[in-house]
Amino acid sequence: MPLLLALIVVALWAQPTRAQLLQGGYDDATRQLEEGFKIVASERIGSDTECYPPPDEIAAVLRREMGVEVVVTSSLDSVQGFGLVNVVSEENECNRLVLAIRAGAKGRVFVLDSDYGPVYVQGDQGLSEESLAAGIGPLTDLTTATSPFRMTKLDETRRLEVHCPGGTSPLGGGWFNAKPLGSDGAGLYPHSYERLGVQGGFHITSTYIDPSTGRTPTRRGLVQVICGRGLVPTESPHETTFVRRQGTGTVTARCPEGTQLFSGGFQRTNFTTPGVVGYGGIKYGGNYITESRAVRNGWRVSAGAVDQDGGELTAIAYCAEDRSLPLKVVSDSAPVDEGEAATATTPRCPHGRALIAGGFSFGGSHDALFASGYFTRAGTWSATGYGWFGSAELTAYGYCAKARDTVDRSDFPKEPPPAEEPSDNDGESNAVIYVGLGLLGLALLAFLGRWQVVRRRRPASGPARRS
Repeated sequence: MPLLLALIVVALWAQPTRAQLLQGGYDDATRQLEEGFKIVASERIGSDTECYPPPDEIAAVLRREMGVEVVVTSSLDSVQGFGLVNVVSEENECNRLVLAIRAGAKGRVFVLDSDYGPVYVQGDQGLSEESLAAGIGPLTDLTTATSPFRMTKLDETRRLEVHCPGGTSPLGGGWFNAKPLGSDGAGLYPHSYERLGVQGGFHITSTYIDPSTGRTPTRRGLVQVICGRGLVPTESPHETTFVRRQGTGTVTARCPEGTQLFSGGFQRTNFTTPGVVGYGGIKYGGNYITESRAVRNGWRVSAGAVDQDGGELTAIAYCAEDRSLPLKVVSDSAPVDEGEAATATTPRCPHGRALIAGGFSFGGSHDALFASGYFTRAGTWSATGYGWFGSAELTAYGYCAKARDTVDRSDFPKEPPPAEEPSDNDGESNAVIYVGLGLLGLALLAFLGRWQVVRRRRPASGPARRS
């Protein structure tokens, strides 16, 4: 009995695995840590060594850029203050950044560890807050939600979200360029694809890419989410790598033993318009996603880097124990030619299964940019890419779970082929041409009418007729 009690105590106090950590949601502490991460990540990307700066330098940068008090502490056990950004010196190294804040009514410590991904709460373990709140059971009541958006500025980035109807949880999501990509590749491209467990929705960070650098017309899109009851992740492992300048990288988040994958996503790509000169005459570039899909019982993502900068890349897997799993995969491929856009669309799921998530791959190529991955009105999954640097083979993957398909897809797009989009200037030029042709036609008609009148009035020539 004493040995048994000792084992129970050890089990209760054992440190949780990263997959079991309770995520912090998207509150003020989380926003502050994520803002700090973005600032420090930019410093890393621009450095000669492509390493995170030393702790004292990190603190100085955050004080300057965020305008808040920042301290350096030795470990997570010595986090100082309340609402105070802490740089954890013992955990920080070339490829790792750890920031912490003590916040909330309970004074819990919120941690951002670049090796892990999302902000988590120190010390919490076991089932996620989401799984405890939503309830685990058979996958039922599939439903959807969509949210339109617009963007207008070159290299602008925006955090976009769509939320599930009340009482349901997100399964997978997507987004769609409502305005087809331009013939030069101009359009909206994603930096991240991930479900929002605590907030109950789907999140994408979008950037506006346009090589023309001229006036950028308004571009519109649609964020989607498929939701349901019962299927929520009990584990959501994240794995991160750094894609160096002009390099490539691949990383896989694997589901723990006893759980099965049902969805996945990626974070942290950061590219701007390739080849465009920015501030200080620099072509910043960055890393861009080239694969995001299920591989066995994990989620694999790949990326390439272009121009001056690299960047971090995080793979996310959503794992659960559920009788709707394992997933059935449907897929199809399409060639993407250099300088052109193309879309690959999967078949529908087999009878008795419902499409709940999607992915894509350029098959190891880094010559194309991924623009859209979305659910269609026909119950299929489509992925669109543009051959920015060369040609590639694009494969779309749809993931089907055992469930009654109750999805209303009326708000989803059809399967429009990516077509060259005339610019606003082209439209204005065409209008001028049409007006000019119209005026020319009126002038020609007036001339012909006048010529007929003159001809009728002209005296007859030649000998007079006999009466």
